[in-house]
Amino acid sequence: MVEAQHIRFLRLNQVFNKALSQSVAKLENWEKLCSCFPEYCATKEGAANLSNCQRQVIEFWTELCKREFEDILVERDVKAKLDDLDDLVFEANERLRTTSTGDEPHCTPLDKLSSEQLVACTVYGERRAAVEELQERLNTINSLNKGLQEELQELEQNLNAGRKDIEVLCDKYLGKTIESPLDETLVQGLSDMLLELRDA
Repeated sequence: MVEAQHIRFLRLNQVFNKALSQSVAKLENWEKLCSCFPEYCATKEGAANLSNCQRQVIEFWTELCKREFEDILVERDVKAKLDDLDDLVFEANERLRTTSTGDEPHCTPLDKLSSEQLVACTVYGERRAAVEELQERLNTINSLNKGLQEELQELEQNLNAGRKDIEVLCDKYLGKTIESPLDETLVQGLSDMLLELRDA
């Protein structure tokens, strides 16, 4: 089976090297540099010192740009992502090539899409993922609300049952005691007790 060629990472490095070369070329412009220090550059010693400074600046600038570029590539795992993109494009093109186009809708290969179209596809994918995430959160919230509602209903039922039990107990003990006639023996006993306490 033919494997995909990983060309995007190579092209990215080529673009970087070209941009770096263009930047260095501006620093290597001796005439422009001398025009900034005409009197100093007119002397032999000044020209030598300025040339040495120019060389050091170019070396420092080149090394700094390469190091920062490499750090970005490593930090964001650029090579793996671009290689995966190459694989996806290759697989899509292979499917498009091997699939009969008689009844299939016309599809544009990914490597033929414009930058605007690629951005639109990316934005659509991100929006769809965001909508799915929000839907999952909404489902979770609805589930929690349903559980809370069931717990509240159960608590309300328990409270109503407890209230009814208390009403039954009140009717059974307090209601009958109030409605029934007083016990004469109990009344006489209480009277005697009060008399004893008063005489004491």
